[in-house]
Amino acid sequence: MDKRRNVETLVVLHPIAVDTGSPDREGRLVMANGLLVGILVRLDTYEHESRGSWFLEAGLGRLQGARAPAFETLEAATRWVRKHLRP
Repeated sequence: MDKRRNVETLVVLHPIAVDTGSPDREGRLVMANGLLVGILVRLDTYEHESRGSWFLEAGLGRLQGARAPAFETLEAATRWVRKHLRP
């Protein structure tokens, strides 16, 4: 059995302000095993259907170009990131 499959990806979210060109500025840098893999932004304005949710503003590496849903919680976003970074 491949031991790497038994190790869960360590995902850490660092708070950061993001200049999105809109009032949505609360963000998180998404680090996976020490590498920057994405930027999440909280959808705060009223025109968003899923106001209060988190959006993958940018994906890097294996998340580049990934079509992610809006996440209701940061925990849901973290689960999605782990799933999409599995070897």
